[in-house]
Amino acid sequence: MRGSRWRRLLSGWLQDGQGRRIRVVWFNAPPNLRQRFAAASEAIVQGKISRGADGQLEIVHPEVHLPNQDPPLALQPVYRAGERIGQRLIRAAVERALSCADQLPHALPEEFRAQLQLPSVADAVRYLHRPPPEADLEALRAGSTPAHQALAADEMFAFELALEIDREASRTRTGIAFTAGAADRFMRTLPFDLTTAQRRAIEEIREDMAQPRQMNRLLIGEVGSGKTVVALWAVINTVDNGCQAAVMTPTELLAEQHYATFERLCPGFKFRSALLTAGVAPSARRQTLQWLAGGEPGVVFGTQALIQRSVEMPRLGLAVIDEQHRFGVFERARLRALGPQCDMLLLTATPIPRSLARVLLSNLDVTVLDQRPAGRPPVTTHLLGEAGLGGVWDRIGREVARGNRAYCILPFIESDDQQELSVIAAATELQKGPLAGLRVGLMHGRLSGEEKDSVMRAFRDGKLQVLVSTTVIEVGIDVPEATVMVIIGAQRYGLAQLHQLRGRIGRGDQPGHCFLVISGEAGAQARERLKVLVEKTSGSEIAQADLELRGPGDLFGARQAGPLPLRFAHWMRNVDTILKLRDLARQWLRSDPELETAASAGARAVLERVVANAEGALTAG
Repeated sequence: MRGSRWRRLLSGWLQDGQGRRIRVVWFNAPPNLRQRFAAASEAIVQGKISRGADGQLEIVHPEVHLPNQDPPLALQPVYRAGERIGQRLIRAAVERALSCADQLPHALPEEFRAQLQLPSVADAVRYLHRPPPEADLEALRAGSTPAHQALAADEMFAFELALEIDREASRTRTGIAFTAGAADRFMRTLPFDLTTAQRRAIEEIREDMAQPRQMNRLLIGEVGSGKTVVALWAVINTVDNGCQAAVMTPTELLAEQHYATFERLCPGFKFRSALLTAGVAPSARRQTLQWLAGGEPGVVFGTQALIQRSVEMPRLGLAVIDEQHRFGVFERARLRALGPQCDMLLLTATPIPRSLARVLLSNLDVTVLDQRPAGRPPVTTHLLGEAGLGGVWDRIGREVARGNRAYCILPFIESDDQQELSVIAAATELQKGPLAGLRVGLMHGRLSGEEKDSVMRAFRDGKLQVLVSTTVIEVGIDVPEATVMVIIGAQRYGLAQLHQLRGRIGRGDQPGHCFLVISGEAGAQARERLKVLVEKTSGSEIAQADLELRGPGDLFGARQAGPLPLRFAHWMRNVDTILKLRDLARQWLRSDPELETAASAGARAVLERVVANAEGALTAG
């Protein structure tokens, strides 16, 4: 090591057991640092690796631990942060915040917390930010410590309280009583037969809409099960009764697809209809806003453009939200706010086990479409290793030669150490190699909304023959010519997500083939898990298998369908605990329905904070 007294610069080299070296540098170094290193044979350093002016790898101002001089290292959490914010700065801020941990609100009453044998929220937060040296590192990483479970249980209890309160309130919400007329004529004019499941769903919706209270129903159906036609029945029933209907989708392409389906299937119904997305011409947009604000009966299909301040729908009688889990809680609330008495119909292709549906969706009436339309050819699923990819590329070549199209799904956009799992690298290699001569497109989450729509249009219209993508195509549009789905690194995904991806093919009159490719890193357990998809085609059965194999956590977060955004519920380890928390929430509300007692103060504070956030979001922008 060498130093400069006037600048107190200290630099030197660290070398590992394999002879690899990296430079360490301190400016204004502590006076005793040089002596400490001189007496040390080993050192542990932590910091950001960069290149110096001479091109050498170096760490500037690393944190240092000398095993023969310092006490044992404590476990330290690593926080997500931008490049300009260091871990030490975040830890210092967290330490200051932890002094107020006892003031954190908690929803779960003390008697229930003791019953579940969980630490308090304050103790849980302190444990996770200051784990003791003897803490189980793997349990911390997996989110399975009692501290994780305490935060998840507290949030789930608040979630269940909100669901129960909403369910009770919905019983008294005044709605519009609709009489079916034109909607039944719509069923008779369809150029295909409805499945038994579709007819059952329509009857359930008919009963809801006939009541003078609001409908609040979730329609669960796998990709291709016919949810759109069921929703159109409700739309026609609404407009025929002199009201307005709005159908909101997460993408412009999906809105355009629903609009085109309505125009194609309803030519004999002289109802006014329009498309309202960011891509609509200003003149058409002004015209649509004008007739909507005037209260004229009709239906509008759109994206989040439907919930902007400029949109007024004084006679909104039905709000349909497709792929509803793609919208936040507040977007759904904004749409409902356009028509305080309107019925709500939510659509989702995410399969949810019935045991969890009873818990997550207790404030909704649930209908399940569990049949595929007659005449749909089957999709065959194949499980193989990377060595079998040559045959897969040959299959794609043959399918494209017949006029069909193919998807290739990979987990990463880019990856320095796993190029074989990167969509950018794969698209380049495929176009140069086994798929040379084919029109290959690229799709991933870094593309803008306009770029994604442009790529999907090109694939739909045949300008692209193969689409290499991440899972962003999970919510997509109908491409009847798509007959092949290749999913590389399939062991990285949940069964329910793989099933949804598989649903993007085989939607025309030709059979589909889904290839699940297991990477070399996968073990026998991963292969056994994926065999479920080879053997089963029912979304509900696959979701149940996923629940048993992976636990309920994957069904929370962005995929959940309740009134609260959940941050910690993915740590829940079993359904029984969730069911227990639901029962405790119901028990608590029976004894204190207004949450007025001192014991309910924590739960009341948590729910008031959520309501305040919701109101802020509803009035923003």
